[in-house]
Amino acid sequence: MSVNKNSILYLGSILLISLGLNFYSLFKILKTKAIKNNFFETTKVNRVIDGDTFDIENGVRIRLYEVNAPEYPKDCLGVDAKTRMEDLILSKIISLDKIGKDNFGRTLAYVYLDKLSINETMAEEGLAYFEKGKTMTENSLIIEQSQEKAKSAGRGVWSSFCQTKKEGCLIKGNYRPADNTRIYHTPDCYNYDRITIKPGTSDRWFCSEEEAKTAGFRKSKDCPDGESL
Repeated sequence: MSVNKNSILYLGSILLISLGLNFYSLFKILKTKAIKNNFFETTKVNRVIDGDTFDIENGVRIRLYEVNAPEYPKDCLGVDAKTRMEDLILSKIISLDKIGKDNFGRTLAYVYLDKLSINETMAEEGLAYFEKGKTMTENSLIIEQSQEKAKSAGRGVWSSFCQTKKEGCLIKGNYRPADNTRIYHTPDCYNYDRITIKPGTSDRWFCSEEEAKTAGFRKSKDCPDGESL
Protein backbone atom coordinates (compact mmCIF):
# COMPACT_ATOMS: atom_id res chain seq x y z
CA MET A 1 0.00 0.00 0.00
CA SER A 2 2.84 2.34 0.85
CA VAL A 3 4.38 1.79 -2.57
CA ASN A 4 1.08 2.43 -4.35
CA LYS A 5 0.49 5.56 -2.29
CA ASN A 6 3.92 6.91 -3.17
CA SER A 7 3.34 6.12 -6.83
CA ILE A 8 0.04 7.98 -6.79
CA LEU A 9 1.65 10.99 -5.12
CA TYR A 10 4.48 10.90 -7.65
CA LEU A 11 2.12 10.71 -10.63
CA GLY A 12 -0.02 13.45 -9.13
CA SER A 13 3.01 15.71 -8.77
CA ILE A 14 4.00 15.07 -12.41
CA LEU A 15 0.45 15.85 -13.52
CA LEU A 16 0.37 19.11 -11.58
CA ILE A 17 3.75 20.17 -12.98
CA SER A 18 2.61 19.32 -16.51
CA LEU A 19 -0.61 21.29 -16.10
CA GLY A 20 1.35 24.21 -14.69
CA LEU A 21 3.73 24.24 -17.66
CA ASN A 22 0.82 24.05 -20.10
CA PHE A 23 -0.95 26.97 -18.43
CA TYR A 24 2.30 28.96 -18.46
CA SER A 25 2.82 28.27 -22.17
CA LEU A 26 -0.77 29.28 -22.93
CA PHE A 27 -0.32 32.47 -20.91
CA LYS A 28 2.81 33.37 -22.90
CA ILE A 29 1.03 32.77 -26.22
CA LEU A 30 -1.95 34.91 -25.21
CA LYS A 31 0.35 37.61 -23.89
CA THR A 32 2.39 37.63 -27.13
CA LYS A 33 -0.79 37.93 -29.19
CA ALA A 34 -2.00 40.78 -27.01
CA ILE A 35 1.30 42.64 -27.38
CA LYS A 36 1.26 42.08 -31.14
CA ASN A 37 -2.27 43.40 -31.42
CA ASN A 38 -1.26 46.52 -29.52
CA PHE A 39 1.43 47.31 -32.10
CA PHE A 40 -0.27 46.07 -35.27
CA GLU A 41 -3.25 48.02 -36.53
CA THR A 42 -5.72 46.33 -38.85
CA THR A 43 -7.35 48.62 -41.39
CA LYS A 44 -8.69 48.91 -44.94
CA VAL A 45 -6.90 50.63 -47.84
CA ASN A 46 -9.08 53.26 -49.50
CA ARG A 47 -6.68 54.78 -52.03
CA VAL A 48 -3.23 54.09 -53.49
CA ILE A 49 -1.17 57.21 -54.24
CA ASP A 50 1.86 55.52 -55.81
CA GLY A 51 4.16 52.54 -55.35
CA ASP A 52 4.97 53.31 -51.70
CA THR A 53 2.15 55.50 -50.37
CA PHE A 54 -1.56 54.98 -49.71
CA ASP A 55 -4.50 56.18 -47.62
CA ILE A 56 -6.41 54.06 -45.13
CA GLU A 57 -10.08 54.25 -44.18
CA ASN A 58 -9.64 56.87 -41.43
CA GLY A 59 -7.87 59.23 -43.89
CA VAL A 60 -4.36 58.67 -42.53
CA ARG A 61 -1.65 58.52 -45.20
CA ILE A 62 0.78 55.59 -44.91
CA ARG A 63 4.29 55.39 -46.38
CA LEU A 64 6.09 52.05 -46.70
CA TYR A 65 9.04 52.15 -44.28
CA GLU A 66 12.52 51.70 -45.80
CA VAL A 67 11.04 51.48 -49.30
CA ASN A 68 11.08 54.12 -52.05
CA ALA A 69 9.19 53.46 -55.28
CA PRO A 70 9.77 55.32 -58.59
CA GLU A 71 7.94 58.64 -58.62
CA TYR A 72 4.48 58.43 -60.18
CA PRO A 73 3.88 58.94 -63.05
CA LYS A 74 7.07 60.34 -64.60
CA ASP A 75 9.80 57.99 -63.36
CA CYS A 76 10.60 54.72 -65.09
CA LEU A 77 8.08 52.08 -63.91
CA GLY A 78 6.36 54.63 -61.66
CA VAL A 79 3.00 53.70 -63.20
CA ASP A 80 3.79 49.98 -62.90
CA ALA A 81 4.70 50.36 -59.22
CA LYS A 82 1.41 52.10 -58.45
CA THR A 83 -0.57 49.49 -60.40
CA ARG A 84 1.16 46.69 -58.50
CA MET A 85 0.35 48.33 -55.16
CA GLU A 86 -3.29 48.61 -56.20
CA ASP A 87 -3.33 44.92 -57.11
CA LEU A 88 -1.81 44.01 -53.75
CA ILE A 89 -3.72 46.12 -51.23
CA LEU A 90 -6.44 48.40 -52.67
CA SER A 91 -9.79 47.84 -50.89
CA LYS A 92 -8.21 45.07 -48.81
CA ILE A 93 -7.68 44.60 -45.08
CA ILE A 94 -4.03 45.03 -44.10
CA SER A 95 -1.94 45.15 -40.92
CA LEU A 96 0.37 48.03 -40.04
CA ASP A 97 3.52 47.83 -37.95
CA LYS A 98 4.01 51.54 -37.36
CA ILE A 99 7.51 52.98 -36.97
CA GLY A 100 6.92 56.73 -36.81
CA LYS A 101 6.33 59.65 -39.16
CA ASP A 102 8.35 61.24 -41.95
CA ASN A 103 9.00 64.93 -42.66
CA PHE A 104 5.70 65.20 -44.54
CA GLY A 105 3.61 63.85 -41.66
CA ARG A 106 2.98 60.47 -43.27
CA THR A 107 2.91 57.41 -41.01
CA LEU A 108 5.84 55.10 -41.73
CA ALA A 109 5.05 51.42 -41.44
CA TYR A 110 5.78 47.87 -42.40
CA VAL A 111 2.66 46.69 -44.19
CA TYR A 112 1.28 43.15 -44.31
CA LEU A 113 -1.47 41.46 -46.28
CA ASP A 114 -2.06 38.36 -44.17
CA LYS A 115 1.55 37.04 -43.91
CA LEU A 116 2.81 38.77 -47.06
CA SER A 117 5.17 41.71 -46.44
CA ILE A 118 4.33 44.45 -48.94
CA ASN A 119 7.63 46.24 -48.26
CA GLU A 120 9.62 43.13 -49.16
CA THR A 121 7.44 42.30 -52.15
CA MET A 122 7.87 45.71 -53.79
CA ALA A 123 11.65 45.57 -53.30
CA GLU A 124 11.98 41.97 -54.52
CA GLU A 125 9.92 42.65 -57.64
CA GLY A 126 12.18 45.58 -58.53
CA LEU A 127 9.39 48.14 -58.14
CA ALA A 128 10.94 49.96 -55.18
CA TYR A 129 14.34 50.63 -53.63
CA PHE A 130 15.49 49.76 -50.14
CA GLU A 131 16.41 52.89 -48.17
CA LYS A 132 17.83 52.32 -44.70
CA GLY A 133 15.65 54.04 -42.14
CA LYS A 134 16.67 55.94 -39.03
CA THR A 135 15.40 53.06 -36.91
CA MET A 136 16.88 49.72 -37.96
CA THR A 137 14.74 46.65 -37.28
CA GLU A 138 14.87 42.90 -37.91
CA ASN A 139 13.08 43.62 -41.21
CA SER A 140 15.75 45.98 -42.55
CA LEU A 141 18.18 43.29 -43.66
CA ILE A 142 15.35 41.22 -45.15
CA ILE A 143 14.19 44.10 -47.35
CA GLU A 144 17.77 44.86 -48.39
CA GLN A 145 18.23 41.20 -49.35
CA SER A 146 14.97 41.36 -51.31
CA GLN A 147 16.41 44.25 -53.31
CA GLU A 148 19.58 42.25 -53.99
CA LYS A 149 17.44 39.48 -55.48
CA ALA A 150 15.84 41.99 -57.85
CA LYS A 151 19.26 43.39 -58.77
CA SER A 152 20.72 39.97 -59.47
CA ALA A 153 17.74 39.02 -61.62
CA GLY A 154 17.65 42.39 -63.39
CA ARG A 155 14.01 42.93 -62.48
CA GLY A 156 12.03 46.16 -62.61
CA VAL A 157 14.06 49.31 -62.08
CA TRP A 158 17.24 47.21 -62.19
CA SER A 159 16.51 46.08 -65.74
CA SER A 160 18.07 47.60 -68.87
CA PHE A 161 14.68 49.20 -69.54
CA CYS A 162 15.28 51.76 -66.79
CA GLN A 163 18.97 52.51 -67.37
CA THR A 164 19.44 56.22 -68.02
CA LYS A 165 23.17 56.77 -68.49
CA LYS A 166 24.29 57.97 -71.90
CA GLU A 167 27.73 57.49 -73.40
CA GLY A 168 30.02 60.32 -72.29
CA CYS A 169 27.51 61.78 -69.79
CA LEU A 170 29.30 61.80 -66.43
CA ILE A 171 27.46 64.39 -64.34
CA LYS A 172 25.35 62.83 -61.59
CA GLY A 173 22.03 64.46 -60.74
CA ASN A 174 20.74 63.32 -57.36
CA TYR A 175 17.18 63.94 -56.12
CA ARG A 176 16.70 64.01 -52.33
CA PRO A 177 13.03 63.41 -51.46
CA ALA A 178 13.62 64.14 -47.76
CA ASP A 179 14.11 67.85 -48.44
CA ASN A 180 12.94 67.98 -52.08
CA THR A 181 16.31 69.18 -53.44
CA ARG A 182 18.05 68.37 -56.73
CA ILE A 183 21.85 68.42 -56.63
CA TYR A 184 24.37 67.54 -59.32
CA HIS A 185 27.98 66.38 -58.99
CA THR A 186 30.73 66.69 -61.57
CA PRO A 187 33.63 64.17 -61.57
CA ASP A 188 35.88 66.62 -59.70
CA CYS A 189 33.47 66.89 -56.76
CA TYR A 190 34.69 65.46 -53.47
CA ASN A 191 31.78 63.00 -53.00
CA TYR A 192 31.35 62.09 -56.67
CA ASP A 193 32.27 58.41 -56.24
CA ARG A 194 29.87 58.05 -53.32
CA ILE A 195 26.85 59.29 -55.25
CA THR A 196 24.60 56.56 -56.62
CA ILE A 197 22.24 57.15 -59.51
CA LYS A 198 19.23 54.91 -59.05
CA PRO A 199 17.61 53.97 -62.35
CA GLY A 200 13.89 54.53 -62.47
CA THR A 201 13.90 57.43 -59.97
CA SER A 202 14.30 61.19 -60.33
CA ASP A 203 18.09 60.72 -60.26
CA ARG A 204 19.60 61.50 -63.66
CA TRP A 205 22.79 61.54 -65.68
CA PHE A 206 23.66 64.79 -67.48
CA CYS A 207 26.04 65.50 -70.33
CA SER A 208 26.71 69.13 -69.31
CA GLU A 209 26.24 71.45 -66.36
CA GLU A 210 23.92 73.59 -68.47
CA GLU A 211 21.67 70.58 -69.01
CA ALA A 212 21.62 69.88 -65.27
CA LYS A 213 20.76 73.47 -64.38
CA THR A 214 18.00 73.60 -66.98
CA ALA A 215 16.47 70.52 -65.35
CA GLY A 216 16.40 72.32 -61.98
CA PHE A 217 19.53 70.82 -60.41
CA ARG A 218 22.12 72.84 -58.45
CA LYS A 219 25.81 72.10 -58.14
CA SER A 220 26.82 70.49 -54.87
CA LYS A 221 28.68 72.64 -52.36
CA ASP A 222 31.42 69.98 -52.13
CA CYS A 223 32.39 70.74 -55.73
CA PRO A 224 34.80 73.46 -56.87
CA ASP A 225 32.72 76.65 -57.02
CA GLY A 226 29.72 74.69 -55.75
CA GLU A 227 26.68 76.53 -54.42
CA SER A 228 25.91 76.67 -50.73
CA LEU A 229 22.80 74.62 -49.88
